[in-house]
Amino acid sequence: MDGSALENKVGASAVLIHKGRHTRTLHFHLGPDTEHTVHEAELVGIILGLHLLGTEKKKGRAQAMVGVDNQAAIKAFDSEFRNPGHHLAREALRAATHLKKKSKKSEHKLTIRWTAGHEGLEGNELADREAKEAAKGKASDTKQLPPYLRKPLLINPAALKAAHNAKLKKEWQEDWKKSERGQAAALIDETTPSSRFLKSISNPKLSREAASKISQLRLKHFPLNGYLKRIRRVDSARCPACGEDTESIEHFLLRCPSYAHERWTLAHHARKKHKPLTIKTLVGDPEFILPLAAYIQATGRFGLQGEQNVN
Repeated sequence: MDGSALENKVGASAVLIHKGRHTRTLHFHLGPDTEHTVHEAELVGIILGLHLLGTEKKKGRAQAMVGVDNQAAIKAFDSEFRNPGHHLAREALRAATHLKKKSKKSEHKLTIRWTAGHEGLEGNELADREAKEAAKGKASDTKQLPPYLRKPLLINPAALKAAHNAKLKKEWQEDWKKSERGQAAALIDETTPSSRFLKSISNPKLSREAASKISQLRLKHFPLNGYLKRIRRVDSARCPACGEDTESIEHFLLRCPSYAHERWTLAHHARKKHKPLTIKTLVGDPEFILPLAAYIQATGRFGLQGEQNVN
């Protein structure tokens, strides 16, 4: 059996293999992924598989195995059934108990087995393909399904919450991209907003103060006199190192003659990486995070000398 999410929809399937021969298949379409999860689909697949076994007409000694490639679905049977979707685990246990009682007079053995991926078990890849078809909308006739699946499933609150959060995130990303600051950040890193920058400043060799300064650079809130004068925190926008009329980010990183020696390391790193020494490269390329932090520290402009080793 298997569960699958495809094209924003969720489905499950179970295929019955008897002595190497595919005999029967059941499909169940759960609905949109805004209301159901793949975890539910895996549990539905187990219910379908048990139903196929329960409707087999063969009697006498038999061994059966339900192949499941999702460990969470199997572990659900040992839970307290309090999480969303666990009503399906209860139903699967009920079906297994019923199957055991039904075959009480004969020697039957039922095993639920975890299988890694979709390889190494007969029928597993077939179940995966059929689950994708179920996700697209394919469903078995209602009369062929177990009674529990003949009525609409309960909507999963976890799926609703995930869909709501995804919607909020999408709206926030669109608002951010339209904002002045978002457009400025996009000129430096086209992937903004993303986790790429957060990963780059999470380097253990980077101090919190250095990470903060680099974040301010990306947002153009860097505490240089050009910016501080604009927000009326200082009286002059002049560069304190060389006397340039406006101490801008470009001036501090690329042009100030007073930091020519410190900038040499940045230029050397850029040549080594075959990249131009630009604001976009320095602030947007993760490979320049540590050299940039070292440059800021070396200038002594913000009193960071000797606080960290970022080389």
